[in-house]
Amino acid sequence: MVTLTLTAGAVCLLISAVELQGLTVQTENSRINVTVGDNAFFSVLPSVPTISITWNFGTALIGQWTTGTPIINDKYRTRVEYFPQNGSLLLMSLTVSDSGEYTVTVLTGDGSQAKATITLHVLVELQGLTIQTENSRINVTVGDNAFFSVLPSVPTIIITWNFGTTLIGQWAIGIPIINDKYRTRVEYYPQNGSLLLMSVTVSDSGEYTVTVLTGDGSQAKATITLHVLDGPDLPTVSINPDLPVYIAGRTVTFTCSTDWSPTAELEWYLNDTSLPQKGQQLIIASFTLNDTGMYTGQALNNLTKSYSASTKQIAVIERVSNVTVSANNANPVENMDTILLTCHASGFVQSRIWFKNNRAIQDNDRIKTSPDNVTLTIISVNRNDSATYKCNASNDFSSDSGDIILQINYGPKNVVITPTGPVWVELGESLTLHCSAQSVPDGQYEWYNGSSLLNKGQTYNIASISSNHGGNYTCQVDNTITKKGSNASIQVIVTDQTSRDNNMSSGAIAGIVIAAILTVGLISGISAWSVKRKAGGMSGQAQGQNDANISSPVNVNSVTIGETSAGTYENIPRKQKERATEPLDENSTYMGLQLQDQSVYSDLMRR
Repeated sequence: MVTLTLTAGAVCLLISAVELQGLTVQTENSRINVTVGDNAFFSVLPSVPTISITWNFGTALIGQWTTGTPIINDKYRTRVEYFPQNGSLLLMSLTVSDSGEYTVTVLTGDGSQAKATITLHVLVELQGLTIQTENSRINVTVGDNAFFSVLPSVPTIIITWNFGTTLIGQWAIGIPIINDKYRTRVEYYPQNGSLLLMSVTVSDSGEYTVTVLTGDGSQAKATITLHVLDGPDLPTVSINPDLPVYIAGRTVTFTCSTDWSPTAELEWYLNDTSLPQKGQQLIIASFTLNDTGMYTGQALNNLTKSYSASTKQIAVIERVSNVTVSANNANPVENMDTILLTCHASGFVQSRIWFKNNRAIQDNDRIKTSPDNVTLTIISVNRNDSATYKCNASNDFSSDSGDIILQINYGPKNVVITPTGPVWVELGESLTLHCSAQSVPDGQYEWYNGSSLLNKGQTYNIASISSNHGGNYTCQVDNTITKKGSNASIQVIVTDQTSRDNNMSSGAIAGIVIAAILTVGLISGISAWSVKRKAGGMSGQAQGQNDANISSPVNVNSVTIGETSAGTYENIPRKQKERATEPLDENSTYMGLQLQDQSVYSDLMRR
C-alpha cells in the first residue's frame, strides 16, 4: 500500500502537465491532502515566461499577480504567499472549509493562456491509528459516481466498508468479500482503501463507514455522509379534503411533498402571486371567492439550485342563501293584469325551480318561465292563480328557497241579500238584512232605501218596523282594488195584523151584498123577460097606456120593480152581462190589484 507523507509544507508527488499549444502549466500534484492547521503548497511551473498569473478557489478570486501591484482578496491576504519566479502559491493555516478545487490561470505576452486545477483535501487527524478522509460530506447528483477517499496513517491488513449496517465489501490480503448488490457498482483502491460507488441513486444517500485493522490489532473507523441530489422531479401537491368544488368558509390544507435530498425548500403561489406561508403545508382557514384559482407548490434544491413545481386548480363557490321572490304588481286584477315573479338569490346558483302550493309548475299557454328560470310570467291572471309561489334555488352543495303569496283581486259579483224578497214584516217586529258578494279583497257594503244611505257594512238591522220602513232596499258593494261595483235590491212590505183582520170582515160583507144584488138582479131579469114575452101581442094602445103608467107611483111589490130591474140589467152592455154570470177571472180588475192597495177589495182578494 502506498502511504502519503503529511508535512507542514507541500506534499510533492508526481508532476503532471496541462499542455496547450506551446504554453503549458506543470503541477506537482493535481490532488493535495493535508491536515487541519497545516499549509498547502500549490507548486506550478509555466513552460514559458508569463505576464499574469491568477489563482481562484472555485469561483472566488484568491489573487492576481502581474508586473504591477498584485490584486489579493482580503480573505486570503494574510494566508497566502506568492512565488513570482514560477507562480506557485502557499496557503497557510488550513481548515476543512478550504477543501476544494484551486485553479491557476497563466497569460503570456502574446496573449496565450493556460489553466491548471489542483484539488485540496483538508483532513482531520486522529490519535494513534487514524483515517484521513478528503471530505466528511459528499454531494453528488443522481447518476453520478461518489468517490470515498481515505488515507490510513499506518499500513493496514483489512479494510471494511459498510452502508449503514449493510456490508458493501471487505478487502484483505486474500480474496475480497463483496456484497452482490454492490459487486458491479464499486471499485476498490488497495493502495489506500478508498472506494468508488458508481451510478448513485437517491436511495444511496446516507452514512458510509470505513473500518481499518492493522497487523498489531489496532482498529480505526471514519464515516463519510453521502447526499445524492435529485430533482427537478415534480413535487406532489395534495389537498385535504380533496373536492371538485369548495363552499366558501371551508378550511383546506395543501401539502407539498418531495423525495429530494437534501430536503427542498417549499414555497406557495396563488395565480403566480407568492403567498406568505412557506413550508410543506399551506392552510387556508376559511375559503372565499377570492381564493379561487391555481395553487402552486414550488420546491427549491439549494445545492443544485434547481426548481420544480406542481399545481392544483381550486374552485370556490358561495352557498345559496337569501332567496326571495318579488312581484311586479302588488294588486293584480283578474283578467286585466299579467304578473311577473322574479327569484332573487345570493351565492352561486346552478338551478331554480318554481312551485305553486308546493307543486312544481309546468309551462303552458298562460304560465311561462324564462330560460334560466329566474322569472315566472302569468298572463291575464284569474282567481285560480291565487296561491303561494315558491322558488327553490340550489347548487350541487347547498339550496335555499323563498316564497310569495299571490292574491288575485276580482269582483264584486253575485250580490245576494238574505232573506230573499219580497219580505213581509209586521209593524213592531225586527228585521235583519244580510248582504254577501264574491269579491277579493272584501267589498265595501252600503245600504240604501231609495237614494238615502242607511248604513255601511254587510248587515242592516231594523229593531222595530214602522210603516215608514216599507219599500225597496238596495245593497251596494264596491271593490277598492278592481274599482268595480255591483248591487242587489229587495222589497220590504209592512203589514198591520189588526187592520188586516178588519179589512177582511168588511170584504166578506161586501161580498155578500154583491152576491145578493146579483141574485136579485138575475131573478128580476128573468121575470121581466117573461112578462114582456106575454105582452108581445098587445095593441099599441095597451102599449101607450103602459108607457103612461111608468110615471105613476111605483109599488115595490109589483112587477114594476122587476121591470126597473130588468131595464137596469138591460142597460148593461152585452159583454158585461155575460161576465156577470161567469166565474171571476184571475185577470179581473180586483184580482189585478197591487198588494200595497189597502182597499176592502184588495184585502179580500189577498184572503
